[in-house]
Amino acid sequence: MLKVIIFIHIIFVCFFSTKSFSYNSSSYLIANTAMMLYDYEKAKNHYNLDEINNFNSNDLVKKLIAHVISGELHSANLISKELINIDFKNQEAWLVYLVYAKNNNNYQAFTEFEVKRTNQDFKVLDYVFYKNSDLKQNNIEISKSIFDIINSSTSNKFNDIFNYEFLLFYLSLCIELDPSFDEAYFYIAQLYQRLGNYNFAEKFYNKINTKHFLFIEGQKFIALNKKEENNFVDAESDLLFLLKNYPDKKELLISIGDLYRTTKNYKKAILYYSKILNKPEITQDMKWQLLYMRGICYERINNWESAESDFLQSLKIKPDSPQVLNYLAYGWLERNIKINESLKMLVKAHNQYPDSYYILDSLAWGYFKINNLEKASSLMEEVLFMAPWEAISLDHLGDIYFAMGRKREAYYMWKQAKDLATHEDNIMESVLSKIEKYESG
Repeated sequence: MLKVIIFIHIIFVCFFSTKSFSYNSSSYLIANTAMMLYDYEKAKNHYNLDEINNFNSNDLVKKLIAHVISGELHSANLISKELINIDFKNQEAWLVYLVYAKNNNNYQAFTEFEVKRTNQDFKVLDYVFYKNSDLKQNNIEISKSIFDIINSSTSNKFNDIFNYEFLLFYLSLCIELDPSFDEAYFYIAQLYQRLGNYNFAEKFYNKINTKHFLFIEGQKFIALNKKEENNFVDAESDLLFLLKNYPDKKELLISIGDLYRTTKNYKKAILYYSKILNKPEITQDMKWQLLYMRGICYERINNWESAESDFLQSLKIKPDSPQVLNYLAYGWLERNIKINESLKMLVKAHNQYPDSYYILDSLAWGYFKINNLEKASSLMEEVLFMAPWEAISLDHLGDIYFAMGRKREAYYMWKQAKDLATHEDNIMESVLSKIEKYESG
């Protein structure tokens, strides 16, 4: 569906652009599609620089971004000049033009800017290049000013820097001014990681200086991204290698524990979580989370006694944690113990996190356990409105309906649960048994 929407959008752009170039260029179509898919190298290669005069201002902005992110600042400078001729208020064009000028000690460009900016509001450019009306001389200082703008974008101070495209654009200019700007490399890598482009993420993580505090974090993400690509063996190997070289880094122990937990190797996860929990310097904020994670692993290997102990210890540190309250209370409900206490905990968790359908499911199940079937059914129906694919909730609602005498509806819910259940849900045997009993009369 996404590819269809992108295709339709690009066709619309091609047919309704104000320049004739856009009507008949397959390269233009490819370039715009590549931009929407964050493939800036491909976009750059298909935006023909020789036909720059055939582009409108919107086309030129996209072309400018593609060349800057691809590291082609010389070409980007040519585009910026053309864009300024069309729209001299365009701050991104001026930013590229002035960065290129600063790198080449072309102070005439700043004289040109100062003449043209009369009575115009260029707050981004003023902040980046000037201090008390004087031009900043140090490229590193200018680069850090651009980085400040990026950091401020989340507070909407600069409303035109919202999306990944502009963030990558500004970060790329930081690096043009200061090729040793490790924080910029890290955040570029983070953006590509969020976009699912793990090869580009790795490329930029590897540009971080080995002595910088973000180096280990970057190498850790390279390993974890391999897991996202279903390459568990290399992810595990890379993390263990890092730990061997940096044995005092607690975050590596946590990452290895998380790797094993998320790949269902719970016993190994417990081993690494325990190594951290045994360290005397561990903070309380870290400890409650690790106890929660280790508790989950104990529960998954059916060691409820140890899981319960970890959850209770976690709640002693952070009594209001909705996730821990939910996990412990649901565990008690499933074992038909401490029902009233569980219900109180789940009400508390739901009040803190009302949008969590996991917690709402547990709360509905708690009402089922005390035979408040109307309340239970109402809440579980709300869960399935929020998450209609949840097999466990469908199974629960089937049980609630059955207890209410609504047996045909219960059967329908169990059938849906059967169709949607995964191995991890661990409900298939129970659901099939209930369906068989209903069908046998």
